[in-house]
Amino acid sequence: MMISVLHIGLPLVPPWLTPEEGKEIAVRLAGIRQRMEVAGFRYDILHASPDTGLAAFRERLRAERVDAVLIGGGVAGDPKLASFKQDIINAARYEAPQAKVLEFDHALDVPGQVGRALGML
Repeated sequence: MMISVLHIGLPLVPPWLTPEEGKEIAVRLAGIRQRMEVAGFRYDILHASPDTGLAAFRERLRAERVDAVLIGGGVAGDPKLASFKQDIINAARYEAPQAKVLEFDHALDVPGQVGRALGML
């Protein structure tokens, strides 16, 4: 069975980012997706913000098994979004109690970070 990872991050559009930053991050996320798939993970990205809420995230967690939730760097690294990050953590723990909840760390390779968290490495 393939390990499922759901990456939840901010929308790649203003006001969260400039168009240039959105393009840069989209390219970075595409690279992460490719590395995750090569490493054998099912890797999906979902965008949410305090403005749009977490209904789609909660529904996704209910609809399919998720082994790990990866909170994107824009949320994890911004103290102003601490309550939104906590809302994500709470939703993940409630809807998918089996899932590991991780914060994106730019210093770590994502497949390695997820693999270590799930006891695969």
